[in-house]
Amino acid sequence: QTMKVNEQVMRAGVTGGFINATDAADYLAAKNIPFRQAHEIVGRMVLYCEEQGRSLETLSLEELKGFSAEFESDIYHKISPENCVAVRNVPGGPAPEVVKEAIKAGRKLRQEFLKLADG
Repeated sequence: QTMKVNEQVMRAGVTGGFINATDAADYLAAKNIPFRQAHEIVGRMVLYCEEQGRSLETLSLEELKGFSAEFESDIYHKISPENCVAVRNVPGGPAPEVVKEAIKAGRKLRQEFLKLADG
């Protein structure tokens, strides 16, 4: 109840670590590039970024197209931290609705425990 979230620190923590590389490969695979090839393309992108001290989301569209002509401006949405979290809507995943349900279940379990402890 007293926790304060520093959004700038959180955002810095989720950018630059290539946690969105799989999302970039999935993007290319959705454009009918075999995933194996998409993975290789994104691997080259990651190496390039590491050499340049950059992250995937900082590459210009021109730079991205240098790796694959299939990249369009919508890639930036696909590799955004918000989207990377939202698409993982599976049990135990980080999607907001999944997390809300886990919190709700945890609160219910806590209340049940407290009732047992008092009883």
